[in-house]
Amino acid sequence: MAVKKIDDCLSTRNGHLFIEEIDTTRIAEKYGTPVFVISEKQLRSNIRRFQKGFESAWADGPVKIMPAAKANWVTAIQKIIASEGCGCDTYSAGELTVALKSGIDPQFISVNGVPKHKDHIFNTVKQGARVTIDGTEEFDMIESAARELNVTAKVRLRLKPAISGFTRYTDFVPTGPLSTDLAALAYKGGLSREEVIAVGKRVMASDRVELVGFHEHHGRHNASIRYWEEQMKAYAGEIGVVCRELDNYQPGEISIGGGFAVPRDPFGSEIRFSEPYEYLALHMLSKALSPFPGLRYSLISKILEKAMVFRPKGKTAPSIEKYAAACGKTLAKHLPEHGINIKGLMLQVEPGRSLHGNTAIHLTRVMSFKRMTSPIRWNHTALDTTEFWFTGGRYEHHVFDYIFANRTDQKLADKSDVVGRSCYGDRLFPAIMVPRNLQPGDIMAMLDVGAYQEVSMSNFNAMPRPATLLVNQNRVSVIRRAETQDDVFKRDMIPDYLADAG
Repeated sequence: MAVKKIDDCLSTRNGHLFIEEIDTTRIAEKYGTPVFVISEKQLRSNIRRFQKGFESAWADGPVKIMPAAKANWVTAIQKIIASEGCGCDTYSAGELTVALKSGIDPQFISVNGVPKHKDHIFNTVKQGARVTIDGTEEFDMIESAARELNVTAKVRLRLKPAISGFTRYTDFVPTGPLSTDLAALAYKGGLSREEVIAVGKRVMASDRVELVGFHEHHGRHNASIRYWEEQMKAYAGEIGVVCRELDNYQPGEISIGGGFAVPRDPFGSEIRFSEPYEYLALHMLSKALSPFPGLRYSLISKILEKAMVFRPKGKTAPSIEKYAAACGKTLAKHLPEHGINIKGLMLQVEPGRSLHGNTAIHLTRVMSFKRMTSPIRWNHTALDTTEFWFTGGRYEHHVFDYIFANRTDQKLADKSDVVGRSCYGDRLFPAIMVPRNLQPGDIMAMLDVGAYQEVSMSNFNAMPRPATLLVNQNRVSVIRRAETQDDVFKRDMIPDYLADAG
């Protein structure tokens, strides 16, 4: 059997795509499509690489990997994460619940988010999890909860350092270049220096609230190593300023958040800042040729055929180990320069997309292939999935890498828009290369969909959401069942006055 390895969990064998030891075409036959499929091997491998990489780069204190629950809060996945000794970064009350239910030690659960509801803060304090203060109004609620429960609440302050050393454009803004440092400062998360110092002094004066350290998270603005070096340099400086204002306070733990890129990095791959000008030029040409319809369609067709071909990035992001070295070594160098004793200081890392991204694929079948030859040449391949099941990716302008799971050894020799089945345009892949003579029943695998996609699905067009499977070597388990049509409508309620109407 000819085996070609793609990464830890994916390979091709005799023209078929395998995830671990399972032929994905057999998964599609048994469980149907569309379906999300997660590799346990890849998830555990990623966790261990993060742990080892950051331990190597941060030798002065312990390291705790605290994956962001928001990236994939499916209970079985959180159980795996807990079994690897990780903590958990949570945002909502629901994410706190699943972290606790999965067996994660409360002292390593970071409760972030802005704003936080009073009940959520009370439960966080009750459970013994860390509250990351991200609003000055939170202190009174935290202290009140601690007094009522007769406990000491453990808190961190969320800082918002200006990354003044990195002014390249952010990948978050699709409409035109905006400097990363400005985009990060405009984001809602984090407190200004003045707010941090003010609330920090209140915490230090309280007999019911204990400051254990600091938190920051700027997100995935850029995939480069230098972005992280400059971010850590800025973070170290901000910690130093705040600690001096708090009577030379020394933190016991610091979190650097997350935002490392997925290896194949689909983030923002649909964005081209030149695109508006290209379309403007095409529009002007089209308008100029409007008196000559035949020539207009012929010329535009040739331009579209030659120029409008999209390919995923094909550029690999830095490795986990390189990100770890950049963060750990930069902090180890600059924190002592600002008066911070790093001996015994715990470094917390909250990877989300980079931990989960390449753990999952989405299998979807071709439902139809439409070929238009006149007045322009254009093809449409319709799948049984939809962009509404990749909401996280649409927000971040992803175009995922892909493989045709039952035709991996065939050359990509044709071009087609690949669309979903909702009533929107639902353009999942814009004019990509596909195998020649695609047929209904062919299986497309969308790669790197493990972070934010499955957990952000909606029921647009009243479509039941698909199942999620977990693969462990040659074993497949359903970890989230497919919805039924009844599930879609189960929250609906009919007022009495409408019940008998009509």
